[in-house]
Amino acid sequence: MKTSLRTSVLAIALLAAACGSGTIETTGGNNDGGSGSGSLTTSESFALATATLNAFALGGDFPPEIAIPKANGMQSTAFVANFAPAGIIPIDLNSNPLKVSESFATLDLSTVPEAAFPNHVRIISTTSAFVLGSSGMIYYNPTSGAIFDKVNLAAPIELAEALPLSGPCDYDFDTVADTEVGPGAFSPNFAADLQVIGNRAFVSMGSSCFDAGFNSFYVQGLVLVYDINNQPPFLTPAATPYIALSGFNATGLTVAGGKLIATSTGDTALGGAGSMPETSSFLDEIDPLALTVTRTLELGEVALNFQPLAVSADGKRGFIGSSSFSEVYEIDLASFSALRGESNPIQVSDEAADFISDQEIAEGGQVLLVSSFNRSAVNAIDLNSAERAVLPSALDFAFPDNPGVTGAGPIAIRPGVPGRDFTGPDLFVLTSSPGTVSTATTY
Repeated sequence: MKTSLRTSVLAIALLAAACGSGTIETTGGNNDGGSGSGSLTTSESFALATATLNAFALGGDFPPEIAIPKANGMQSTAFVANFAPAGIIPIDLNSNPLKVSESFATLDLSTVPEAAFPNHVRIISTTSAFVLGSSGMIYYNPTSGAIFDKVNLAAPIELAEALPLSGPCDYDFDTVADTEVGPGAFSPNFAADLQVIGNRAFVSMGSSCFDAGFNSFYVQGLVLVYDINNQPPFLTPAATPYIALSGFNATGLTVAGGKLIATSTGDTALGGAGSMPETSSFLDEIDPLALTVTRTLELGEVALNFQPLAVSADGKRGFIGSSSFSEVYEIDLASFSALRGESNPIQVSDEAADFISDQEIAEGGQVLLVSSFNRSAVNAIDLNSAERAVLPSALDFAFPDNPGVTGAGPIAIRPGVPGRDFTGPDLFVLTSSPGTVSTATTY
């Protein structure tokens, strides 16, 4: 059956029930939190890493995102997007055990249609944040919880050109299979990711279509552009309201070197062995001022995952995993070329099918952490090694006696130098079923 892994996970998430309680420490190691001038994650420290399951139990399964802002006054708070109940939960990372923050508002979105199934949160400051739902965007104050503005991302836009579909599908429900949409009025239908640069908000739209057999197809990807204003209406379409991308199934958005990088995962077929790509993955570099694509990189049929690239501190390298294979790809962001691509990927495990669900670089830039949904694990890649060696040990986030796959999903690194700026865990991992925030100390 041909359907996307992302669509399938979302469908499961909408049906899943909440569960999970207690904490389980899964590996031994140094958990003293460091001291003095602090510690960094190294290949040696990761071998001794400590993981704790269910440090904070969420109200629903398949939580889609955890974000820990670098903004002043916010680095000790994790904001978790949750499906059931729909909302954004701020978690105090200085508390032990973890608890809901008293400094920031829990945002209840259960009665806000524009934010049904919230999947991304971007915290700009103590007074400014954005939430993305499947078909809407919310601009709100994370301290008070006041909502400033709401946008219906499925509202029709006027296409200046025709956009192809990845396969014939009745997108407009007129009983005739379409091979393209536009020019003219077009309603995008799935918001995938959100980034904010200056006074503009960018939203990737991976508009999908299903045939009678529930096979999925995608319209060529778009990035919608909104101006952020100082007075109502706070969000208005930019003079250039959209940017057409190079591939299908628009997903993650990355900010690097003052540019926006948009991922097009490509169309995939979901079978018994996992998700198999059917069209190429692309990265498009976008000038956020001119609102034009400046460079494009085609990576082949690798099914890039749905999260932003992990970008090195110097902005020279980007890393992103596959949603179909146990592989990670390395991008030279200066030349916009693949250093480790389809022909020579960083092989994370021996599993033929895998879903590398997220990637983050640990404090100090020596280790790349990647989570695997299929294996419920977090692996580490030594960035000091020329061959990008994968460390032999992995953090296990599978729940004992859990029916089905626990699923290690999105991850976040706490900002600052461990042991100097904070003590306790530095890595926070969302598990999918049961839905929890689990943690690890990797330094």
